[in-house]
Amino acid sequence: MLWLIGVVFLAPVCHAQTVASLPPDPACDVTKGCFSDCAGSQCSFLVTWRTISNAQIVFEITSAVSSAESWAAIAFSGDRAMGSDSVVACVASGGVIAAESGYTDGRSYRSLSNKNLGLTAVAGSLVGSILNCSLTRTMAIPGQQEFYDLQQNWHILFARGQTSSGTPTKHSESPVISSQEVDFQLTSTLAGAAVSYPLVKAHGSLMIFAWVFVASIGIFDARYMKTIWPDSTLFGQKVWFPIHRICMGTVLSLTVTSFIIIFVEVGGYAHNISVAAGSIVYGRYHPILGIIVTTLAVINPIMALFRCAPDHEKRPIFNFAHRLCGISAHIIAALTIIFGTYLEKSQVTGSASAVAIAYIWVFMIVNIVLEVYLMIKRRAATGQSGNIELVSEGGRYSQSPEGLREVEDFAVKCAFGTQILLMFVFALTLLVLLNIG
Repeated sequence: MLWLIGVVFLAPVCHAQTVASLPPDPACDVTKGCFSDCAGSQCSFLVTWRTISNAQIVFEITSAVSSAESWAAIAFSGDRAMGSDSVVACVASGGVIAAESGYTDGRSYRSLSNKNLGLTAVAGSLVGSILNCSLTRTMAIPGQQEFYDLQQNWHILFARGQTSSGTPTKHSESPVISSQEVDFQLTSTLAGAAVSYPLVKAHGSLMIFAWVFVASIGIFDARYMKTIWPDSTLFGQKVWFPIHRICMGTVLSLTVTSFIIIFVEVGGYAHNISVAAGSIVYGRYHPILGIIVTTLAVINPIMALFRCAPDHEKRPIFNFAHRLCGISAHIIAALTIIFGTYLEKSQVTGSASAVAIAYIWVFMIVNIVLEVYLMIKRRAATGQSGNIELVSEGGRYSQSPEGLREVEDFAVKCAFGTQILLMFVFALTLLVLLNIG
């Protein structure tokens, strides 16, 4: 459990990172077209272009990189998403800067069979953590469908990452793409925004609502409200049970839907999931933990369908297994949500992981207080007398156990209401942080 304690205490600060910066190019908007993430005089990448004839265009790619074995690339896309894009990549490996033509097939990149296709006059350098690469690209090559014609307008996309044996690996952070199509014959300056992942946002939103809000209520209700509503009924059953069943049925539906959504997004199991730059590596456990959560969420209601009667001798075994499965799913789901905030595609800041961790602490504290209350109440019940004597300013008076129970029940109901409100606030905060990221 030590590693988990480390995650809980250190996660909020692990998003911080130091990125080298480079200055803007004064030739932008004058003799060059430019695409960058510059904020004032600070940029982490800068892509420039200028046409030298109707058939050729010169690109210069400058980027802060994390190591000597790195790459920086631009892609030309017909939309504002990754996939089916023509790519020019600058690759630094072994002290040599090379350029290659490539293509994205879905989420995967592959270089063309002729890596040098349409590229000439390649030159580059790696000084400190700044990679610079210039090249001349042919505007178009007839018959080469994966080598896009730059006489047409395209969205321009920038990405970077590390290499393995000179081969580019998956980008280390969200690519940045232009908000509008680029006319490469012009000398305009463009800014960009991170490529969005709407299905990832939908997946995360459903899981947050299911496990932070709905599951918390369902678990709390089943554990602590049985004795508070001993005679109240809903749909012909003790009131706590329909509430628990509705909550956990909703959790199951949302979890399965979210599970399907993310498998569609990644095209199967995500083997090479990317952790956001500066985040901790535990984010890579998100997929396998998500599968475990979904499995437990499916198993528990199936188990409940075959439960034995309340007075059956083996009923305690079912109660223990059902409770263990549900609590395990909830704990793992909470960790999975925290780890999800470290992923590159989540596009959230460190504040999201801090909120998710705070949710775990608050939920644990509320439940510990109530567990202590239940323990004290059970012990008091075994040795309780007919009357309980209390002291007031005016002297002594006695109150029946029934009167004290009403006060206790009211307190637990207030705790239930407070818990619902807190879980709603945590869920809403996480949803906002996820969807504005």
